[in-house]
Parts: sequence; C-alpha cells; structure tokens
Amino acid sequence: MPDIRNLEEFAEYAHQQVERVQRMQEDLASQYGTAESPRGLVRARTGPGGAIQELRIDPSALRLPPDEVEAEVTAAVNAAQREYAERADAIMAPILNLRPSEQSIDVMEAGMRRLDALADDLDRLARRDTFR
Repeated sequence: MPDIRNLEEFAEYAHQQVERVQRMQEDLASQYGTAESPRGLVRARTGPGGAIQELRIDPSALRLPPDEVEAEVTAAVNAAQREYAERADAIMAPILNLRPSEQSIDVMEAGMRRLDALADDLDRLARRDTFR
C-alpha cells in the first residue's frame, strides 16, 4: 500500500484497486483454453471454472472402442483446462501474488469471496461523498 496522507489520496487508491480487480474479473471472463487430443480426433474449448464451452469430435473417432474415445475426450478437455488455468494465473498472479492454479478449490473460493468483499468495500469507500 502506498503512503497515503489524506482521505482524498485514500479514495483515489481505493478507486484504483477497485478498477484493477474489475479489469482482472473482466479479463478472466473473456479467457478460454483450447486443446486437441493426442490423436487429434477431439478438440475442446473450456472457460472459467473449467466449463466446457465447445467439444468437437471427429466422426472417425466414433469407430474407436468406447474407452479410447473417452480417453481422447478426457485428454482434450484436461489440456484445455490446463491452458485456461495458465492464462488465469498470468492474469491473477500480479494482483494476488500467487498462482491460483496451484491452490486448492476451497482456498481459491475463499480468496475470491474475500476479493469480492474487498472490491465492494473499496468501491463504497471511493464513492462516499466525504472522500470527494
């Protein structure tokens, strides 16, 4: 935190932090990961939370035994999720000073709740008439 000497400087700092968090959230929402299975028969696109946004299966994959098709799908989805995680890390690490993909889900969810609460608090403080 910078050296803040008065309420006006604090309000400006709070506003800047809210903007940083909002940009981070917008950047994360627009990210995705894409990948192809080892045989190239399945392509996957995933987004925030690992959600599958697109899954394309080459018709020739359907001639494979079911367990091989499952392996192709799983490999493509997992690789796409890893790519998304790497992109999310690059966006969040400078702000949070940690790599979110290396944290447990519970730790990340708790951290995101704290970050959302902090953003709300900072936004309220920055908007107060007494700081203007």
